[in-house]
Amino acid sequence: FAQPEKSVEVDPASFARNYFGRPSASAQEDEEDAEEREAILAEAKALKKLAVDFAHPERSVGVDATAFGRNYFSRPSAPAQEDEEDAEEREAILAEAKELKKLAVD
Repeated sequence: FAQPEKSVEVDPASFARNYFGRPSASAQEDEEDAEEREAILAEAKALKKLAVDFAHPERSVGVDATAFGRNYFSRPSAPAQEDEEDAEEREAILAEAKELKKLAVD
């Protein structure tokens, strides 16, 4: 799986039966089934592309001109400073961490 360049080993004792090519199978599929099959194949193709992109990070990332994002952390409407309550809590946490570090070192 992780190394597709390796060949697949097949045991001569393994066998299977094809239930789709038997004479009792229907000769054609319904239009609804054909549409569903096409949708499944399209989804499988998209998933395969995502899997290949994930497995090969050296590939470049394709960017669409319509793709955009918004940075909610440095926007002008974000508060410029933290609340007094948050600042006090941060100071208490840092002081407690400093004490724990001192106890761990001693």
